[in-house]
Amino acid sequence: MNKRVFPGVIARAAPASLALSISIALAGGLALAGCAHQDNGGEHVPAQSNVPSPLVDLGTSETGGSSETPAIDEQATDALDAMGAYLRTLRTFQVDADTVTDVVLDNGQNAALLRHTVLKVKRPDRMRADITGNGNVRGMVYDGHRFTIFNEKKGYYARRAAPPTLDELVRDLAVTWHIETPLADLFYWGADKPDDLAISSAQSLGTEKVDTRTCTHYAYRQPGADWELWIEAGRRQLPCKMIITDTTQPSRPRHEVTYHWNLNPVFAASTFVFRPRPGARQIEMKPADRPPYQEAE
Repeated sequence: MNKRVFPGVIARAAPASLALSISIALAGGLALAGCAHQDNGGEHVPAQSNVPSPLVDLGTSETGGSSETPAIDEQATDALDAMGAYLRTLRTFQVDADTVTDVVLDNGQNAALLRHTVLKVKRPDRMRADITGNGNVRGMVYDGHRFTIFNEKKGYYARRAAPPTLDELVRDLAVTWHIETPLADLFYWGADKPDDLAISSAQSLGTEKVDTRTCTHYAYRQPGADWELWIEAGRRQLPCKMIITDTTQPSRPRHEVTYHWNLNPVFAASTFVFRPRPGARQIEMKPADRPPYQEAE
């Protein structure tokens, strides 16, 4: 089975006007595993769904919607910019994120992988990410001088020298090591890169509840991915929830993440110091031999 690895909550996201590489990027290592596409003789077969369309409740025609509706709703793209600007003001924060990532089995069925990530950040040069799931704890620690990745189940860790800031670290990990930083979308959003040109559709879908939070629901589309974003209403323009759908595969696997924020955490100094567990062994880390978007056999 071939596996396509999409960066991202470990994840690289889209920046810019918050635009869209986000779709094909995101979180937990967003690994949407995919088997070969079926050959339909060149004819496009739309994906089928038995989920009732919410568009009826939005006042959109079941036959395709109003031709007067613009493809790009500026309110939806402006919301991305505003969220990115707000995220850039955060200096110290903690994010608890629950992720559900589909992998495509050899029989074409989607199977969900559940992960929980706790990300602790103290800008400009401290970060810790702990990811639990499948009976394992793995993650990354950065202290401004070096970064350490670890895997408790396999009993190893690796350390390397690191750039002096967190933003530089995220890019160095992606470019040099082909490692996607956990929840890296939070570091890229609002980086003022012209990725919004990739968005072919953007819509505002109204206000909804995400657990106890009131959030505005947006839907975006770009080549190869559909994605939805819920942004907290009010002065805290934080992402509440995001769903990315890989539209290049017949089963349309999805990556879903729900964010819970603490903007006033108190971190002990030991938070950003890695101490290996008894019996853990240090291994050498070498740059990967292929970029994160490349197909793995």
